[in-house]
Amino acid sequence: MTTELYSIKHYNNRLDVFNSKEQFYNSQWFMGFGKLGSEIFNSEEKIIYSITKKFKFWKWKMVYTIKDSKDNLIQLVSQNNRKTIYAIAVNEVTYKIKIHFKKKISIYKNEKKIAELDASFSDENFKECIKLQLLDKKDLEICFLLFSCIKIGETEQNSSAILSSQKQLETNEEAWS
Repeated sequence: MTTELYSIKHYNNRLDVFNSKEQFYNSQWFMGFGKLGSEIFNSEEKIIYSITKKFKFWKWKMVYTIKDSKDNLIQLVSQNNRKTIYAIAVNEVTYKIKIHFKKKISIYKNEKKIAELDASFSDENFKECIKLQLLDKKDLEICFLLFSCIKIGETEQNSSAILSSQKQLETNEEAWS
């Protein structure tokens, strides 16, 4: 299995995704009117997505409302109380995010793993970066969008997790690295 390799730099309220040659997307989160939000920009610095993060207290779920450049709305919703599994339907395709042990995140497309993010990754060429492995480079935009959603509100890559125990995270049955 060959994968496409990208790096994500997390600095304060900004995420940048790039390979060794160029930057593709960036996102910045902010707080406005008591709500957390984020905007995703393409390489020309045009907004392609706007995200609003809300906690639905009565359902005990985290909900990210995503608006694309054509004003279409979709929602990424937590699937469990631990907020370690999220799902979203986009154009009849279901994407699922699972948060694992050792700072890893997997992204699935219709139950098939398409990406793995590894925040414990360290390499001389990509210091303090998050490694993103993709099966297909066409999935870069949606994977970066989903990762940006769950990172809204975190100010540093190595910020402490809210979860009290690694045992509360999902097991990674198909680890790529």
